[in-house]
Amino acid sequence: MDDWLFLHDLWARCTRRSGTSGAAAPSRGNGETKALYARGICLDDALQFLFQEQPSLDAFTSWVTARTRPQAASIAHEDVLSAADVRHFNEHGYLLLRGAVPREQCAAARAAIWDFLGANPGQPASWYLPHPGKSGLMLQFSDHPALQANRHCAHIRHAYQQLYGQQPIYPSIDKVSFNPPENENYRFMGSPLHWDISLRLPIPFKLQGMLYLSDCPPQHGAFHCVPGFQHRMEQWLAGVPPDCPPRDWAVSDLRPVAVDGKAGDFIIWHQALPHCATPNRGPAPRMVQYLTYLPEHCQDQDEWV
Repeated sequence: MDDWLFLHDLWARCTRRSGTSGAAAPSRGNGETKALYARGICLDDALQFLFQEQPSLDAFTSWVTARTRPQAASIAHEDVLSAADVRHFNEHGYLLLRGAVPREQCAAARAAIWDFLGANPGQPASWYLPHPGKSGLMLQFSDHPALQANRHCAHIRHAYQQLYGQQPIYPSIDKVSFNPPENENYRFMGSPLHWDISLRLPIPFKLQGMLYLSDCPPQHGAFHCVPGFQHRMEQWLAGVPPDCPPRDWAVSDLRPVAVDGKAGDFIIWHQALPHCATPNRGPAPRMVQYLTYLPEHCQDQDEWV
């Protein structure tokens, strides 16, 4: 199917238009997201444009064309994970790839974030100024050559492909996160321990990932997760008190551990692992870039639980 048809469906649904029945077009699974990712466009950016601007189809087509960015050429796969790496992932559900991206590329991405925010690393007061692109710790910022360069990292793609096996995968176009240090006027704005998926069983095998753009010791806002939880999720869900939602129970019952790292280190984790960012008690903002690869033929549960 021509992926422009997927984008037409997305436009029709978000602008409440239809060329035939008078009802918005139904979603065609992950085809719309794949069509955007193939052009280097973040789904959130497209949805924001569609819902806020309510453009004509021609205007949306022009917007997509203008935002389209060249993607990395296909590369032959090679295994980059050792047997010990694979065992660690299979047991704990996450893996830290040391030095996956050169530090100079991380520095370029940090500079792009500072420029986007109009902030200065040497002026702490500027870290906390309001900005229309801020949403909690997340920034509505995905379209920049420095971020694209990190997405083209062959080592990261090879690692994902090795963990997924032989099934086809494709890269996401995701945003970045900016987590400044807590002080007397600012408190951590991130989510507590959580999942980004429905808890309806079975949980499909999909991976998530993030790149540390800055050095991040455990107390500096490091990523936390509950290692090995993919093996006991079903048993744990069965034991959740009947009067408590599982997501609330997870926050009080589970104890995540820090996965700290240096700029250029990349974390891959099984989507069944509960995870979170944490308050930054360091001297400078924690910056990360999100990037994952998704399987071509895998669908998450439709019902959100």
